[in-house]
This record gives sequence, C-alpha cells and structure tokens, in this order.
Amino acid sequence: MPFITFIYRIGKQTYYGKHICDRLSDDHEGLDNEVRYNLLQALDEYRKQKNLQKLKTKIKIGVLSLSLNEYIPTYSSDDEIKCFDYYHSYYNNETETYINGKRIEIYK
Repeated sequence: MPFITFIYRIGKQTYYGKHICDRLSDDHEGLDNEVRYNLLQALDEYRKQKNLQKLKTKIKIGVLSLSLNEYIPTYSSDDEIKCFDYYHSYYNNETETYINGKRIEIYK
C-alpha cells in the first residue's frame, strides 16, 4: 500500500500525519493536496466532538516522504498509529481515521 508521511501546521504548532491508501491518483495536484481533504474533514469532526469551532486558520502541509509498494513491502503494525497526530488509512473500501491515537468516526 502506498503512503504519504507529512507534517502539517496550524498556526505555529506542527503536527505529524500519515495517509495510507490502496492507490494514489496519477492526476493529483500535489501530494499535499492529496491528503488535505481527509485531514480537514477529520480535524473538523474531532473539533466538533470536543465542542470546538471549525478551524479558521489555514493549514500548511509539507510532505516528508512517499512510499510505494511496487518494489518494497510497506506494511507497518497498528502500533504506529499512536505515533502520529493524524493517521488515515483507506484500504479495501474501509476507512479508519485517528487523531492523537483515538479513532474518529467521520459522519458524511
């Protein structure tokens, strides 16, 4: 499975994220934008559950790495979820999203 590891900034605070998926689109407009939609959706839901307002601050995303599974195994254990501030996995039509190691249910 390909994955994107990145940092994101909200104001002056920096956070770490990982985005795992079945495949990456070859017509995206930047890897940072590939993760932006799901990240914003998860942060908005997290803030809603904590009775906080939606973010009004612009989020800056910096990609640290892209790993593809064409030539090397890219599997990691679930223990790594707690190492990231944001962790999103989409595989076999199942989505799991975590903020600070806790699963977030995103209602659509």
